[in-house]
Amino acid sequence: MVATSHMTGTPTRTILPSQPRPAQPGREEVEMDAPDRAAATADHARAWLGRPDSYLDAGRIERFLASGGWTPDTFVSLLERHAAERAEAVAIIDQDGTATTWGQLRERAEAFAAALEGRGYAAGDRLGVQLPNWSEFAVVVLGAARIGVVPVFMHTPYRGFELEYILGLTAARGLVVPATYRGYDHLALAADLRGKLPALREIIVVRAGHERAVVGAPDGIVLDDLLAEGQGRQPQAPPPASTDLFVVMFTSGTTGRPKGVMHLHANLLDACRKYVAAYDLGPDDRWLIVTPLTHLTAFGIAYLAGALAGGGSAVLLEAWDAGRALELTERHGVTHFVGAPPMLIDVARSAELDSRDLSALRFMMYAGAPCPIEILRTLHERLGCAMSVFYGWTEGLAHTYSLPSDPLEVTSVTIGRTGEGWEARVVGDDGRDVAVGETGEFWGRGPNLSPGYYHQADFMAARYGPDGWFMSGDLVTRNADGTFTFVARKDDVINRGGNKIDPRELEEILYRHPAIAQAVVVGYPDARLGERTCAFVVPAEGRTVDLEEVKAYLGAQGLARYKWPERLEILARLPMTPTGKIMRYELRAQLAGATRTAGRSACGEETPVAAGRGGG
Repeated sequence: MVATSHMTGTPTRTILPSQPRPAQPGREEVEMDAPDRAAATADHARAWLGRPDSYLDAGRIERFLASGGWTPDTFVSLLERHAAERAEAVAIIDQDGTATTWGQLRERAEAFAAALEGRGYAAGDRLGVQLPNWSEFAVVVLGAARIGVVPVFMHTPYRGFELEYILGLTAARGLVVPATYRGYDHLALAADLRGKLPALREIIVVRAGHERAVVGAPDGIVLDDLLAEGQGRQPQAPPPASTDLFVVMFTSGTTGRPKGVMHLHANLLDACRKYVAAYDLGPDDRWLIVTPLTHLTAFGIAYLAGALAGGGSAVLLEAWDAGRALELTERHGVTHFVGAPPMLIDVARSAELDSRDLSALRFMMYAGAPCPIEILRTLHERLGCAMSVFYGWTEGLAHTYSLPSDPLEVTSVTIGRTGEGWEARVVGDDGRDVAVGETGEFWGRGPNLSPGYYHQADFMAARYGPDGWFMSGDLVTRNADGTFTFVARKDDVINRGGNKIDPRELEEILYRHPAIAQAVVVGYPDARLGERTCAFVVPAEGRTVDLEEVKAYLGAQGLARYKWPERLEILARLPMTPTGKIMRYELRAQLAGATRTAGRSACGEETPVAAGRGGG
């Protein structure tokens, strides 16, 4: 094996060398011809019928199959195709410049699949994945999917509070984590969780480096060792059908716990093909991935659509930094950039914008919130690239988007149009469609939608309505030209740079603080992130509390740091309606009108910015 060093202070990573592929006597048994694949697609789709956590019925499945929205292709078969047709082409470039070819990616994914299979993993088992933007993310996800094991995504800022719920709900058998990342000991947390969760058996550690000696049994299995264990072995399980469960991604909404959004290969690939056609994506494209791969914007648009469906390559940025993003764009000839509006603002204001050779850049795309037209105009004029906007949810990827031919006024003010073959309604409070120019809730429908929420049937009625419509909870205006303009959210979720924060989750923890009698969490405007988080609290009698004490308490509870309030307001009493409901809108209005803004971020060094509505 060859050791490839990362930047100073980062663990050494072992790369399995690419070797001539030996004859695989089992490959013809596990591969199927087109009629068999089509039959498997339809047969596996019927397994969704009657599930209380899925909206799918026989009629919808038949329509999705007959229309060609759902095809037999999977992301595993796309990997196989790229590796067979151009094994030496670059698939992924890590931040430090380490390149992985399509052939190497297939080898490592198959080695991971074979190693899992050898340890008893089977189709339907769940595997927690909490990794940053490293190439190993693709190895783990595609390798698990090869034998039908379901990756369950968890964002790297998540701590014990979130992980215990997610891993417990999904009864994940294994958990893949970095040994350490950005100064945090993920291995120690994983070991602690294994003691609390009966189903959790294996901890798989990525980039173990000098920690290698301490991650052996019983604490963890080093990924490099698993890859060596499975190298050269062909997985014996049949490849997945496109209507099998591919991944589960968690997103917070208006409830106190995150929702586990299920995705098939089929529904995500339907969305990806729409983007490939709309933007003429192909193998010459090179995507800079700047938001976390555990979010659907990066995973779905940049990686699944741009790389796997379009055939392009992905350049990975581990954590947002405008200077580093521009450096990587110049060094690797990046052609496509997808980020959140704060990232575009940072790039537009960067001192390096004019000193870098960014001539290869053809598209800048954004999602998560509106972006000021002056920022888009600056980037368009100084870079000469097209600008596009995406709007969607973790439940369906981007359901609307602008086109390269749209003027900046459309890209900035609207959220574009629905993808071909998808439907949209703008529904008023009376349940009827509103007229052009009026505002209502955006509903979407199509084969791109998630089938539902993993083992959370109680969430279904709030989002999946009659006749298969997904009710977004977002208020939009329908425009005469077929575009839509985003207005506001119907619920109270805080949108901090594209990361969705459920105030009720935070409030539940604050109410347990001995010095707090009452607490309400709301968002307040921020020029860069869109919103930040403020906690209004009524102290318990005779007690005082300050922001630093609140942050320390939330950290001790294991809550992700980006969810911590960045502002604290002390009140004698909360504003209430005559019926006893808290008047959140009055608190938001009070903050919006204040001239004082928050100080430094309570998230300190780790201030993640994500793209895409719905938190995924």
